[in-house]
Amino acid sequence: MKKVDFIKITAADGVTEADTLAKNAKHETHPFLYPTCVMNRGAFIMVDFGKEICGRLHVAFGWQSERASVRIRLGESANEVCAEIGENNADNYHSLRDNAYSVVSWGDISTSESGFRFARIDNISETSVNLALVYAEESDNGLKIFGDFKCSDDRLNEIYKTAERTISLCVRGDDIWDGVKRDRVFWIGDFYPELLAAYSLYGDIPQFEKVLDKVKYFDGHWVNDMPSYSAWWIICLEKYFELSDNERYVKNMMPYVDKIVNDYSVIIGKNGEVSYKNNKLAYFEGNEFFFDWPTNGFPGREIGWRYLILYAMQRAEKLYARFGGDGGKAKEIIKSLNDYEYKQSEFKQVTAFGVLVGKISADEAKPLLKNGGASGMTAFMSFAIIEALRLVGEGEFALSVIKDYYGAMLDLGATTFWEDFDIEWLKDDPLPIDAMPEKGRKNIHADYGKFCYLGLRHSLCHGWSSGFIDFFYSHVLGVTPTENGYKTIKIEPHLCGLTYAEGKIPTKYGIIAVKHTVKNGKIETELNLPDGITVRE
Repeated sequence: MKKVDFIKITAADGVTEADTLAKNAKHETHPFLYPTCVMNRGAFIMVDFGKEICGRLHVAFGWQSERASVRIRLGESANEVCAEIGENNADNYHSLRDNAYSVVSWGDISTSESGFRFARIDNISETSVNLALVYAEESDNGLKIFGDFKCSDDRLNEIYKTAERTISLCVRGDDIWDGVKRDRVFWIGDFYPELLAAYSLYGDIPQFEKVLDKVKYFDGHWVNDMPSYSAWWIICLEKYFELSDNERYVKNMMPYVDKIVNDYSVIIGKNGEVSYKNNKLAYFEGNEFFFDWPTNGFPGREIGWRYLILYAMQRAEKLYARFGGDGGKAKEIIKSLNDYEYKQSEFKQVTAFGVLVGKISADEAKPLLKNGGASGMTAFMSFAIIEALRLVGEGEFALSVIKDYYGAMLDLGATTFWEDFDIEWLKDDPLPIDAMPEKGRKNIHADYGKFCYLGLRHSLCHGWSSGFIDFFYSHVLGVTPTENGYKTIKIEPHLCGLTYAEGKIPTKYGIIAVKHTVKNGKIETELNLPDGITVRE
């Protein structure tokens, strides 16, 4: 645990000597010797740690002559710590972030672990409460970050570092969570962009295998009880193999690839028609064609769903080509899905997957993907939209979209990236996450979101929002593996108007270090390769 001191304190009426808490944070003696901050009945203090934390709040008390209690609320925004349970969808989701505690003279308490930046302490007793010390205990994943990226654009550097912090908070000792406040679990579809981001930072870590293992052992169920998430399991496995070249693990997983392919062969018929009539696997009702939340309930979801399954079967073919086995059913599914009559979708993420599977040409895709700039972007599917823009030759436009979309979150106080964000929300001029509730003014955390992320349930540190950083490595730095594990690589930088860009990429062989600088209108490259990696011309 790492101690983190607050950077700002807000004290309500009825609080005296609040500044002693900041002074006490610098002391190293036992808290019972400290002067105290006094909270009278009904008073509260709120502290801001300046950044999202995965950890606990620690509070120490002075002498108490009478029994007392405090209520502690942890939140990712100032609004969240001021909300009552049920207000704007505030609740104890997946972690105990709102709870009452008894006060003991010269004693201390630590809260449950959660994701938070703000903490509010209310005196809910009939007597005053003497606070001696308030700080956060941050939980670290114990891993060293090897990957890095920086360039001549300070805004992009800030975006990269914020994405880095987002995924690093979600990578735990044994797992990779979707979020640190809510969704402290793993959903395999959500895991794909988390895999992209985490591998860019850490290289091959045990958490990847652990997540793939944990979600697959559900006999009689689709993966995560979502038919589409079985496809994501194959996609994640194949991407993990591409990055790590871990033949031992992937070879052992091939029987499960066979199972998933067979599961799809039961529901997918000729011409891409789908029927669950003979399906015997359990799934969440209503999620037969789940693609992502924004498309849910719209016709575009069935288009996106088929593109996703097609993408998974294409990945399965690559695995069969490497490890052998009967890939006949995967080929049949690919043929059936290729024969389906696809319509155009207004959703950028659906169009993006159409590009990824080769069903939508660059000329068709460009106007759809570029329409409205960052409008229509989603945090989960940002990796796919950005990758599709790259594939159709719009890398510079993709970089501008990253700046507009993720930069807008920074302007609203983000220190980690969110579960979702819609650029259209800016039209309301909402209050940022560090603003106290204000009557008659919308708040970016409390008043937006929908589906499973409505209002204050919305996670403001969600690992899936970091997948786009792969673009900095593969397109801007231009380093892509041409053999699994980066045994051979291709280097084709696209600086997109930057004057320089440099980075480090972890591989099984060591760290690739590359720097591109524009001099006299040409890109000059400095490259440091570990033994075992070759550049393919």
